Amino acid sequence: MSETLHVDCLVIGAGPAGSAAAIDMAREGLKVLVIDRGEFPRFRIGESFLPRTKRALRRLGVLDRCMALPHARKVGVEISMGDRRYGSRTYFFRDTIGNGEKDAFNMARVHLDMMMVEAARDAGADVRTSCALRSIQSHGDTGIIADTDAGIVHAKWMIDASGQASALGREFGTRRYHSFLRNVAYFEHFEGVIRPSGNAANCFGLTVMDEGWFWLIPLDEHRTSVGFVAREPLHRSLDVAPEDRFWWAVERTPIMAERMANARGPSTNRVIADFTYRCDPFAGPGFFLVGDAAAFLDPVWSTGLTLGLLAAEQAAAGVIRMSRGARPATERARYQAWATRVVSRAFRLVEGFYDPGFRDLLFAPSQPRELVRGFVTLLAGEFDAVQPATAVRCWALGSMCAIQKRVGFAPRTRPFRLRPDGVNNRAPVATLARGVAAQ
Repeated sequence: MSETLHVDCLVIGAGPAGSAAAIDMAREGLKVLVIDRGEFPRFRIGESFLPRTKRALRRLGVLDRCMALPHARKVGVEISMGDRRYGSRTYFFRDTIGNGEKDAFNMARVHLDMMMVEAARDAGADVRTSCALRSIQSHGDTGIIADTDAGIVHAKWMIDASGQASALGREFGTRRYHSFLRNVAYFEHFEGVIRPSGNAANCFGLTVMDEGWFWLIPLDEHRTSVGFVAREPLHRSLDVAPEDRFWWAVERTPIMAERMANARGPSTNRVIADFTYRCDPFAGPGFFLVGDAAAFLDPVWSTGLTLGLLAAEQAAAGVIRMSRGARPATERARYQAWATRVVSRAFRLVEGFYDPGFRDLLFAPSQPRELVRGFVTLLAGEFDAVQPATAVRCWALGSMCAIQKRVGFAPRTRPFRLRPDGVNNRAPVATLARGVAAQ
């Protein structure tokens, strides 16, 4: 006979966003049940974080625990075309406006996610893994009834932090995909990768081409996460097995062929869809959507975890206020307005990366320092409390992008395209990388 549970809040998903919301609510004395269909520890992609991530973890009181785990410092972003035709441009978090964090970190998600689950349990939340949501039997301001592997759950409120599974978005049919950001990522972890050095040491490496882009994320002293994100025209037409597409792209990109020349790791790659979407509304009678359950953005600027933690804080605060008598309609409207504003800012930043005018300015030999500071402040993840000084700079940058497309006051960039026959000596590169991996 199935168990019947009565809780204040049911959280679907024990990832960082769900665990963060549980920590806040449990510390305020609420009875919180977190369920997750997966097993922990587990592999997850999304390993590069922003300065705003650090501030969110500091607020939760878990930053010290996090920094005790294997990680790599991250001080900015190095951006290059696939053949270095414009050299490299480096954007440092130290140039952000205000007194926020001036650096960030990268970390394998297996460490971060497990730490957050343990912190939620320490705060008093009941966290159950390998426990799936089966169905939502009813929802509303009078309460939630959910059928789960743990039994029938009666909750006053529910927070959906189920990630790309998007439990409520799928249940209600509200997921809407972006018109052109329908990418696919091919990736793996390696040792022996040549990382950015010199002025760009400890930077996230971003290599750009017409067909997509590569990420290079140092995870610790030895391991590096490397991935190729293919835009829709390529991944739909490419006659190469999905598990072989990472090395296929490496062999056609000079910078990556160089950096991966002595790499040790798998000869095939993992695959994940990076289709950008949003599930609007972000709140409804009895529920809130946070993190990837609410919206998933192309990962080019590493915004995902930051947005999830910020949303978790807001949703948990709404539940706490309702537990003290606040009107549900007021809290729904408050969260909907906040989430719409923050997600829209992040969407614009991601869309800008694919805008030719914006890319011209990214690689421009001369850049107005104050506009760069506005851009870097958003790059640092400061989406939730944009100050007037930042807003003005970002507005000016957007205006310059629009003018650039029409007038071209900065040099036009010629996009690098993957070399159809590979780079020079591509066969030895492929043989070495795959051969070492197989040993």
